[in-house]
Amino acid sequence: MASNATKIPRKPVPPHQDCTSHPPRDASSKPGLTWPYLATSILVLLVATLSWARRWALSGAAIESLIVVYGHGRDNRVLPSIPLWTFLATFNLVYAICSTSWLLYAGFALACYPSILLTCLFQFRIAARLARRVLRKTLGQHPSFVRDQLALFNLPALEIDTDVDGLMVIRGATFSCSGLTLVAHGIELGLKLTDDIELAIYVDEVVVRFFRAIEIGDVYANIKGGKFEMTFAEMDDVQDDAASEISVFLDNTPLLRAANIGGKKYTDRPKLRETLTGVSWLADSSAQVRRLSDSSGVDRDGWQAGLDMVTTLSPDDQVADTQYQERLTEIRTTSAIYQSRQQARHKAKQERGVRIDDENEMRAAASAELHDLPSVPHPPSRSVRVTTLQNLSSPRTREFMHRLPFLLRLLLAPLSYFHPIRISSINAAGSGKWLSSMLQKQVFKRYTENNAELRRLQRKVASWTADANFCVQLLDIKGVATVPLSTLSTITAFLKFDEVIAYRIIPHSSTISQVVRLGGADASFTIPSFLLPHHEHIIPPAPTPADEEALESAIQHEEGTTPKAKQHEAALAKLQRDETEIVMSVHGSLPASFDQSLLNFTAALVKSTKIIEFEKDLDEATADNDDNNSSSPVISPPSSSLPIDTTTSDTESISSITPSERMRVRDAAGFKVFAKHIRQNLSDGTTKAQMKEFARDLHQSTKDGMKKALVGGLVNDRWIARMTGKVAAALQDAQGDFGYSGRIPIALGPYRGREGLASKLLP
Repeated sequence: MASNATKIPRKPVPPHQDCTSHPPRDASSKPGLTWPYLATSILVLLVATLSWARRWALSGAAIESLIVVYGHGRDNRVLPSIPLWTFLATFNLVYAICSTSWLLYAGFALACYPSILLTCLFQFRIAARLARRVLRKTLGQHPSFVRDQLALFNLPALEIDTDVDGLMVIRGATFSCSGLTLVAHGIELGLKLTDDIELAIYVDEVVVRFFRAIEIGDVYANIKGGKFEMTFAEMDDVQDDAASEISVFLDNTPLLRAANIGGKKYTDRPKLRETLTGVSWLADSSAQVRRLSDSSGVDRDGWQAGLDMVTTLSPDDQVADTQYQERLTEIRTTSAIYQSRQQARHKAKQERGVRIDDENEMRAAASAELHDLPSVPHPPSRSVRVTTLQNLSSPRTREFMHRLPFLLRLLLAPLSYFHPIRISSINAAGSGKWLSSMLQKQVFKRYTENNAELRRLQRKVASWTADANFCVQLLDIKGVATVPLSTLSTITAFLKFDEVIAYRIIPHSSTISQVVRLGGADASFTIPSFLLPHHEHIIPPAPTPADEEALESAIQHEEGTTPKAKQHEAALAKLQRDETEIVMSVHGSLPASFDQSLLNFTAALVKSTKIIEFEKDLDEATADNDDNNSSSPVISPPSSSLPIDTTTSDTESISSITPSERMRVRDAAGFKVFAKHIRQNLSDGTTKAQMKEFARDLHQSTKDGMKKALVGGLVNDRWIARMTGKVAAALQDAQGDFGYSGRIPIALGPYRGREGLASKLLP
């Protein structure tokens, strides 16, 4: 008989649960929660009746064990990968060993109570919430606590006033207590290397995972040359006045004034924001730089005035978390990298009607857009100098560190070992205009004034460089460094690049072309240990006349062309300069591919340099010949000592002379006609002075003709282009490495320090 009972509708099952799963239970309904109550009762009973239990509780071991049991009952325990009873047994075994000595017992207790605090903050939300509220109210508006993170925004800039002038800005920093991770947001660095060269570096995020790794995102570096590109070109000289020595945080310094001028131009530009429909022009409604001033309007010096700049977050957890996320979004969307990427995407869509899907091409396009931006787009209102931070420690502390340099190596050795560096990419870009001006200044110089061929080559070279920007990308970089404990060993650093790509970008047409691509690269650096701070006791002593005489006698003892003699000569020159060296070795991995436009540019540049080189050599040889034969008008061919290669390739190049060039050779050989005029003039009774003047003109015209014929024959476009093409084709299929090893000189004078320093205790 069918049942007419009403069916009870079932509740829908959530996607993450099946029909056989048990319904979720409260933490209070778990059977494991009875264990904390039982453990608490046992602990109270033992402390009330036994003396050793009171000592056990006083050390903190009993309290820590009980807190861990409570966390296990709530499924939120520290070190969850270790079984509960294994953790408790090991922890209390350590206490039992330490309890045998009063010194070990005191050390155990000092370490146990901070562990109790951290365990409570990790396991119990009410403790973490209470701690955040207390810290926000206690510390006021400086650090901001969001969940287990400490956030700082609008930090003072760091003025670099050591070997070079520069300004470094970190727009925000977040420290995670549970993950032991420090994240720096929105890093901007501008360095004035020389009066006409500046380096700008932009990084959106740097993650430091303590004792694990350092992870850096995409790094964009732009080399800016000339007054029209630099941010700090017209910067005043930094003055060390009395106010700057007393105040820690400074304002209105030359670096800050120059950065604020560039930052004002950047903030006045309309910003590109990414939307669901692509990109659009939007006005930036958020303040780029938040400057908090005292309500009284009084400018306060010292630490308090600098700390007052830090942005405040709400004491409420939900509101603070929302403000924190909004602040990070603002830093990301107003950064120069984000705006440059959006600008490159917008221009490619408008001008070419295409999307840039390749990430490497997008980085190259963003580098070209970054070149026109200021080096520090978001300068704060205050800064602190590097030299000021170096002098903050007390003289006793500096003397202590000076006498114990081993402590510095003991600190740097594990830090370098446990912190390998990983960088997503380094994008180094430069302007073609600056490159073209450098070629004119360093290569062509004044030689184009009287040489039409050089002027043609200069226009060809400039047409490829002047209207473009160039970007070199180093992808997927891994770096490690080793600082030895012993001073007998050297510091070594190694970098590995997964791929190397060079791009040529034309900004006005958004054209991106790949000109060079390598299969990878690596670099290694060997640094002497005595270049570390407080290691002046192992620096080689200053050179003396006796040392120089010893090397000079060693050179005289050896033959002048032997390898040992050459080594002694190099050692003598190094000793006289009082320098040491950092050994650098860079290798590229084959195969490599090259664009045809780059090959044409290389061929034109090679021909230009060869023409200039031959002309200089011929002029020098002719000048020497004129000095030796000033009284004779005899025409001498180019000296055999000239660096002219007579191999098969040169013979082939001479045989490939064009008909016009052969005509010039025949014209240059027209001295027979001039000889007839000489005989006619002699028969007509020409004076001796007139004959010498005519012979001098003959010599000059013949010399010019021979020089043009020789240079045109040895340096021709077809031969250079053919050789360049052969080399490029061979490199596309080659396997192996090619590289360069060199030495970077370092002056030892600044590292020796002053006289009368205290002796070392642990060298």
